[in-house]
Amino acid sequence: MGAIYLGLEGGATKTVAVLSNGQRRVFGPLNLKLVTDRQVLAVLRKFRPARAAICLAGCRTPADRRRLRRLARRAWPKAQSVFIGNDLDSGHAAAFGPHGAGILIISGTGSSVLGRNAEGQTARAGGWGHLLGDHGSGYWIALTGLRNAIRDYDRNGTLRPALRRVLRRLKMKSPEELVGWIHDATKADIAALAGDVMRGDHPLMLQSASFLAMDAAAVAEKLGLESPPIALAGGVLKHCPGFRRLVIHRLRQVFRYSTIRLMTRETAYGAVALAASEQPSALRSSKR
Repeated sequence: MGAIYLGLEGGATKTVAVLSNGQRRVFGPLNLKLVTDRQVLAVLRKFRPARAAICLAGCRTPADRRRLRRLARRAWPKAQSVFIGNDLDSGHAAAFGPHGAGILIISGTGSSVLGRNAEGQTARAGGWGHLLGDHGSGYWIALTGLRNAIRDYDRNGTLRPALRRVLRRLKMKSPEELVGWIHDATKADIAALAGDVMRGDHPLMLQSASFLAMDAAAVAEKLGLESPPIALAGGVLKHCPGFRRLVIHRLRQVFRYSTIRLMTRETAYGAVALAASEQPSALRSSKR
């Protein structure tokens, strides 16, 4: 049997492990900023790969990468090589290959844009997390829509259709019950309401779509890309076709000749491609 390569992609909703022998396993969330070393090691020690790629949300800074590499060495002292990056790296590799050029736009629980040009230079926008950014993400859309609906309820005493849908989903009788719920809810819990919140709310969808398109335009300008291929990924873009159409419409205003496609391949498979690549090293330093 040949050497086993492992691709591990962790995010705010789930962690997916894909092995080169075809196996696939799913675990709970694994955002590096929100978990302990022990939690990371508990997942890593389930495997004994010859080569691996670990792509976790929250792995953003050099200190984050050093931390994750240290944990990988503890878990896999005999591994030949380990790629250390984040879920944008695996998503981009799934869309364009380990060294391909293009722009990846993700809108799931969080949101971010990553681009790469033919020279291997990269640039990103977004991905600052739910406190500083993540505009255009499921979390941002749901929270913004809920705040708008609560404001209307306070001022007019009326329940927006979006707020009615949310209350039904959560089996609540009144908006007051949301106060206790939201303090205990996770990012993923809140993001899961995005579809209910933005259905029929064209201004909210357009604002969110515009944020993503503007980030993509900024990334393209940094990298000198005029008509790059663009890939869309993440649960919000996948499961909300009305929102996806608006995103594509806004992108077309900027990238008239670009190919724009929704990714059908799971982004975790990009991590396996990075693990198996000839020189599994992280993408070059991003431009800001």
